[in-house]
Amino acid sequence: MRTLQKWSIAMALMGCTVLSVTAESGPALTNVAHNRNGKVTIPPTTPLTVKLDQVVSARTVKSGDGFTVTFSEPVRVDGTVVIPAGATGAGFVSSNSQNGTEMELNSVFVNGRSYRVTTSPIPFDSKNTLRAGTKFTFDLVLSLKVVE
Repeated sequence: MRTLQKWSIAMALMGCTVLSVTAESGPALTNVAHNRNGKVTIPPTTPLTVKLDQVVSARTVKSGDGFTVTFSEPVRVDGTVVIPAGATGAGFVSSNSQNGTEMELNSVFVNGRSYRVTTSPIPFDSKNTLRAGTKFTFDLVLSLKVVE
């Protein structure tokens, strides 16, 4: 039993996560990352599923242009909703000759607070127009600490 406790503490310190899926609530993240100061850490690779708030046309958008999103699914850690469905976020578009046109999420707004996030970019075809309501899933690249 003592070895199991030491192993659990070591896993918590390393920030390891376990993904599980429940039928009624969708993906649930399990992470021993609740801090005593009321912050919850959302681990890297966590999916952030959002809907685009406005049209983004690859033909007219310029590198650095921004866009806004609304979370279509809550983000949970240890069964606790950390980012509720309906929360908002913002991002930017980048264009270059090597990767084409990409979108990245760079901020999330939760309970009146703004958090900077780093997500993996999502490429889109330079001939497409993305309609408002288009659903995307960005993956966190760095962990995110959110105040409960």
